[in-house]
Amino acid sequence: MRGVERRSEPGGPDQAPEPSLHGPSTARRLWRRRFFCFSLPEESSLGGVVLLRLVKPITRSELELWRFQSLALWGACVGAVAAGLSAYLILNAARPDLAVNLAQDFPVVQSDVPNSEAIKRAEKIFYVLFYGFGAAAAFAALKLRKFFEGRSLVLFYLSSVIIVTELHPFLRATFEPRLQRVALAVLVVAGFIPFVKRFPIRIHIDGDAESRPIGLFEFRWVDAVLIAALLALILPGDVQGMATRALVGNHPVSYLTGPALYHFAKDMVPGRDFLSFYGYGPPYVLSRFLTTDVNALYGHYIRIIAASLVVFHLSAYWVLRDFFQNRAMPFVLTVVFLALCQYANGDAFGGPSALAIRYMFVFIAVGILARLLVKPSGWLLVALSAVSAASIFWNTETGIYTWAVACAALCVRLLERRRFWEVAAFTGMSIVFLLALFVAAFGPAVLSKDFLYVFLAPLGLHSFSNWVAVILIWNPGFGTVYQIVMPAIAIATAVSVAGAWTGLRTIERAYLLVLSLVALVFMTKWVNRSLDAVWQQNAFAYLAVGAWWGRSAFRAAVGRTKSQLVPAVSLAAVAVVSVAVLLSAQDRRQTETMTIGLRSYLKYPSIASFRWKQSADPVKVALDASDVDLVNKVVPAGGRMLLLSDQDWAVLPTLGRAPKSEFMPFRDAFSRDQVIRSFAGADYFFLERGATYQYDWMKEMVDEILQEQFERSDESTRFILYRRKS
Repeated sequence: MRGVERRSEPGGPDQAPEPSLHGPSTARRLWRRRFFCFSLPEESSLGGVVLLRLVKPITRSELELWRFQSLALWGACVGAVAAGLSAYLILNAARPDLAVNLAQDFPVVQSDVPNSEAIKRAEKIFYVLFYGFGAAAAFAALKLRKFFEGRSLVLFYLSSVIIVTELHPFLRATFEPRLQRVALAVLVVAGFIPFVKRFPIRIHIDGDAESRPIGLFEFRWVDAVLIAALLALILPGDVQGMATRALVGNHPVSYLTGPALYHFAKDMVPGRDFLSFYGYGPPYVLSRFLTTDVNALYGHYIRIIAASLVVFHLSAYWVLRDFFQNRAMPFVLTVVFLALCQYANGDAFGGPSALAIRYMFVFIAVGILARLLVKPSGWLLVALSAVSAASIFWNTETGIYTWAVACAALCVRLLERRRFWEVAAFTGMSIVFLLALFVAAFGPAVLSKDFLYVFLAPLGLHSFSNWVAVILIWNPGFGTVYQIVMPAIAIATAVSVAGAWTGLRTIERAYLLVLSLVALVFMTKWVNRSLDAVWQQNAFAYLAVGAWWGRSAFRAAVGRTKSQLVPAVSLAAVAVVSVAVLLSAQDRRQTETMTIGLRSYLKYPSIASFRWKQSADPVKVALDASDVDLVNKVVPAGGRMLLLSDQDWAVLPTLGRAPKSEFMPFRDAFSRDQVIRSFAGADYFFLERGATYQYDWMKEMVDEILQEQFERSDESTRFILYRRKS
């Protein structure tokens, strides 16, 4: 069987029962029927007739994994109960000072919820415990599988459903904080449901042998058609209109265009000269296309984002095709990924941190990592290290997530009691490749403590400090799925694959393991900034794992139905429900102010939408001769200009000057140190008439600096010039 590596020696007491292609022994077959309420056929039934069916039968490998998943899911839910009770004890009994501001130098988005700092930090504690306790309890459930022999799996699912249903009100009360005793009692009772010995439910399902008809590098005409369709759905037809709309917003500046503008001056180094808060790759690429035509500059910005989305979505289709071994499901999922990252009136390019540009390389890393797990190779390890380094260079946050997922997945190989050096070698090579990228882009001066600080600071701000944090809404519905169900499924999937890893190593299971880890780790941003939109924008791996389990259940239910009417009607019903869910998915905090998801994508001017006509005129930056002459008088070409303006990102490139402020836009600087370092060494300061400040403290600070250290020197139509006092 392709993609399978087997061990000839016994796997120890915790090894999963291995399905035999030549028929299980009588004892093992009886044990499986008693415990799992399924039976497996003696021979493969995958023949030419089955291949023509609309829905294929479930495979033996899928059946085997379902059994482990049932136990692991129940264990993950029990772990969630333990995590919730621990969070309550931490909040109510230990009473730690969770409201302390760990980032005192940074402004925090104010919340209308009293004591929101403590609640948010307690929610983070809950999820750390959820991941830890859930994984431990899931492993324990697998270890006790012989104890549960003879009990129906339906009891495990019934217990899990009751726990999920009651856990939500229990957690809502926990973070107030108060104890919801009734819910806690129900949770405890529900946890013991699988221990009931009666009510065996017999379900007979046959499984076929695993087959992988689609090779990794196989390419057919249908692939060409689907890829062309994806390109038409991804690429914008109205580049200039999207560029104009992106130009008026400040988010593209802090994410991409602002850090690129520093390269109007030579030898600019992040950490020393400027802050690139989100990552370094996209701004560096845009800096290669710098121009004083701000409309052309933002046209390049749109094309860079579009190219990044093409890389992500095409790699997602290719890797998921290898995972699902068909083409329809990966295509549909890739389109769903595209739709979920949209917001507003199809203008998501105006908010790049919501788009897949953040994690452009993740599916490439997933594909390499899955192959590496099944068939270890030094070259694959080198390739994975290079992709992880490129991911960190491209976007610091998601790149580190990618590295963490790879380390966690490689640790599963420790269960094989060999290749202990892989994680260390992978990490070491990733660091070497990353340093090489930074030195190539910014020179050896980038290797400094200042750069290391600004490199790691964003992670601390978004994790421990609660910077721009948003607390969770503990209401049922989508919230239950987002906050409990999907994490439990991902934990159970990772544990069930890892628990049976030494018994059966297939590429399909490797993908399940890696994607489950990606789903859990990539939700770190959402745990801090808990908007529904943020969950949806990071849910691609959750959706892939959920789709695999859904397809397996569908195959088990109707895969052997002789009539094709039942599968056809069932698929149509699933499609209708899925579209309805996508259309109704909405951020509960932004229902009236922001449209997201599929409804937003339907307004996106893609090539497939046939909205190719330019929808907005180019932006004209209002600078007259007096403005240009004033700048030329005090700031040489290739110099840096300290400017406070409501649109410094448009004014500076038009003048061909690099920013002197450490962060762009300068009016949005979020640290007093940033303001101090921006003024340090500046002999001149340009203030745009009528300019505003994002924060009151910044206006007071700038006014104080100007009064003490500068004097008004000159002015033009648009600017007031301040000169440093002698």
